[in-house]
Amino acid sequence: MIRRMTALTVALILVVMAVPAALASASYSARTPLSDDDDKLANLRLAAQSIDGVTVAAGDSFSFNDTVGPREKRRGYREAPNGRGVPVTGGGVAQAASTLYMTLLQIDDVEIDPVKTYGSRFCDDYVQDPSLAIVTDYDAGIDLSFTNDTGSALTIDMWLGENELWCVVTEGGQGGPGNLGDTSGTKLSFLDDDDFFLDDAPAVTQPPASAGEWSAFKADDKGDDYEIRSGSTLYYAESDSIPLPGDGHSDLVRLGSAGINCGGDSDVLHNVKLAAECVNDTMLEAGDVFSFNEVVGPRTNKYGYRRAINGRGTRVTGGGVAQVASALWLAIEDCDEIEVIEKSTYGKRYNQRYVSDAADAILTDYASGRDFRFRYTGRSSLTIYAYVEDGWLYCDIYEG
Repeated sequence: MIRRMTALTVALILVVMAVPAALASASYSARTPLSDDDDKLANLRLAAQSIDGVTVAAGDSFSFNDTVGPREKRRGYREAPNGRGVPVTGGGVAQAASTLYMTLLQIDDVEIDPVKTYGSRFCDDYVQDPSLAIVTDYDAGIDLSFTNDTGSALTIDMWLGENELWCVVTEGGQGGPGNLGDTSGTKLSFLDDDDFFLDDAPAVTQPPASAGEWSAFKADDKGDDYEIRSGSTLYYAESDSIPLPGDGHSDLVRLGSAGINCGGDSDVLHNVKLAAECVNDTMLEAGDVFSFNEVVGPRTNKYGYRRAINGRGTRVTGGGVAQVASALWLAIEDCDEIEVIEKSTYGKRYNQRYVSDAADAILTDYASGRDFRFRYTGRSSLTIYAYVEDGWLYCDIYEG
């Protein structure tokens, strides 16, 4: 029986075997509860995505407004209540500033410029102390800015968990997209608990607090090496104890495997399950072409699909189905026996967190004919398994 990486059954001990002294780091974090207002959440995701992975070099300054940019409708921001309950375009973004501010207060030698707060006008509940409710206004030049006087780089990671907005600032590491440092010494082990910890070693980057906060994982064809992703942070893990899948697959060879945390939206999860059921148990013979649109079919009400958030934060019928295409892509990405014929991504429009890299956020559209297609170039047969378990979407590729 395959042991799946779920928040209920898996935990990790991440032991850094050998981290260069230059990468030694300290991490500081803060978190604030999320609203159930979809428009505020959409605005907060956009702001968090702009901040996530930013590195501030020693001696440099950071500006919230410069980093996040104008909160305008043309940039995807919606009208939502701000910290004093007034509907404005970009309402809710100040929560990102407040969460970052609370993290910065913990760090010595960070010079925070004077800030403006909502004070007695604050009527939201993401912070209990109004003096922590930071006001930012791009047009008025009201900003949250600081200078890094710590003597080493500061990397900011910010993401939306299931119920909270997280901010982690790492001092001295090499974080951020495309500059994750050498994490190849990280060791992966399985336990029966729900969480993991760093054991007596400096972390290159701050890990998520529990398995439920991973956004995605990917395994190679030997089942030995895993990539664990959380937000823009990538953890390399190695294990010689991860069992290969059984239950009828013992005569097959696994070419690749991937998983995506589908998040807490029930409509998204419903759509993902429908699409995964269509893909599951698909078999390709040598030379056959897989077409996502042909296999999944139209994403319409007629076929049971609901309106839900898609990869760029827009509510559409069938929203979330692209997660299945993304998991499939992660599973086949490193397979020599597969040739990708057609692939589109959301690119800069991607503002969700089910994959950390927009290059992995596959875009499909049945109506416009935008498809995800690949050819099996092996000499045997290929079988695709896709299913949802405990809020995670899994995709396995087998040959034989």
